[in-house]
Amino acid sequence: MSGLATPDLAHIIDTHLHSKNLPTSGNLSNTEEPVPTVTALHEFQHQKGTKWYSDATAYWEETENCPATVDGVLGGFAHLSPPDVKGSLPFIDVLQSTHNIGNSKACDIGAGIGRVSKLVLLERFSGVDLVEVSSRLIKAAPEYIGDARAKDCRFMCLGMEDFDFGTAKYDVVWVQWVIGHLTDEDLITFLNRAAVGLKPNGVIVVKDNVSDAEAFWVDEDDSSVTRGREYMTKLFDLAGMEIIMQQESHEFPKEIFPVPMYALRKR
Repeated sequence: MSGLATPDLAHIIDTHLHSKNLPTSGNLSNTEEPVPTVTALHEFQHQKGTKWYSDATAYWEETENCPATVDGVLGGFAHLSPPDVKGSLPFIDVLQSTHNIGNSKACDIGAGIGRVSKLVLLERFSGVDLVEVSSRLIKAAPEYIGDARAKDCRFMCLGMEDFDFGTAKYDVVWVQWVIGHLTDEDLITFLNRAAVGLKPNGVIVVKDNVSDAEAFWVDEDDSSVTRGREYMTKLFDLAGMEIIMQQESHEFPKEIFPVPMYALRKR
């Protein structure tokens, strides 16, 4: 994958945001330097080149940044795990009851130590494939999940930008708090590869932070972008995805970014 978005793609997004009278600008986390457009964001990522992804991997491999615990993978916000689970389980229940997705196999992208797999996906699916770029975190996953359920899992150390989903394998591909690591172009490609990996009636679920105050916010430490809501959904549209269901995460504190859930299928 290229890792870099094209000028045309950036222009499409800038034009779309402008047409909605929404901000096209964002900020860098460390310097608080304004980035005036999505085009400028793409230029920033282009200057980083392959370091955009390698810096993210290095960040998550460092124990000081992310201990192999629930508190670690949630950035010191372990208290968000119970309300997160409380929102995710009924979301899946509705998908299974009204959109006919199966309960056989899930894929957990950016799985970390397996928090979502253990507390959410293994509660609703018979087996889970966990995909995580940090070898340190994925090695901790079987013990965290526990022997009884770890036998129903496969553990793969791989970046999501490189993962091959295969064909018609998964009832759900779950992508939570990780999609911001992908550049726009790679996000579009990723969603299309994930769609090929879905069984009939399968869905991709994206659960992630969105910014309602600006077009995007760049975390320079871990190479991630929190996109605005309209920015995110425009990328879904450009990937040829249909949002078949969406829901806000009302259980979270108001001081954090909004965390919507989107269930996607190829149009």
